[in-house]
Amino acid sequence: MSDPISIGSRKLLVLLLILIGFAGCTHRVSVEQYPMKEGMVTSFLGELPVHVINAQDSADEELIGQLGFHKYLANLQEWTDTAIRVLETELHDRNIVTTTEAEKEIKLAITDVDFYQGAFSIRCKLDLKVETGDGDAKVFTGDNNSPWTLYRACGGAVVRAVGAMLNDPNILYYLRN
Repeated sequence: MSDPISIGSRKLLVLLLILIGFAGCTHRVSVEQYPMKEGMVTSFLGELPVHVINAQDSADEELIGQLGFHKYLANLQEWTDTAIRVLETELHDRNIVTTTEAEKEIKLAITDVDFYQGAFSIRCKLDLKVETGDGDAKVFTGDNNSPWTLYRACGGAVVRAVGAMLNDPNILYYLRN
């Protein structure tokens, strides 16, 4: 009885499947806006409106990490938009209006993202550059773990970076006065 698939064809098929398995994939990582947990930010109120600006110039997809043969890309301008939405939500909760017509401005840019696969969680760490209208510039780090997904870890890191910013005495002084 003759086998319809020759041994040479079987070897070629196995080799092809192995190569496909090692080829990996490229994933695009976007972050959702998560709410700031109660107590993460110092209590404060402000009166003057603020213009929040996305200062991340690059809209390109950047490589933020690799796990095995999988590459992860992100548009940091979109991530900065998420940080702006988190900040604007917190400012509105504190009676601070955000408008493009305000004299007072804050520029935000997520400038660097790294992530690490642990045994039971994924850790995402990012830098948020903040510049106030009076020239004060600082970088705040958001560092978050998630036992679920990279996306949740990075979304939480954005919230933590904005939280760190809103706990900075110079930023708070600028927002209050």
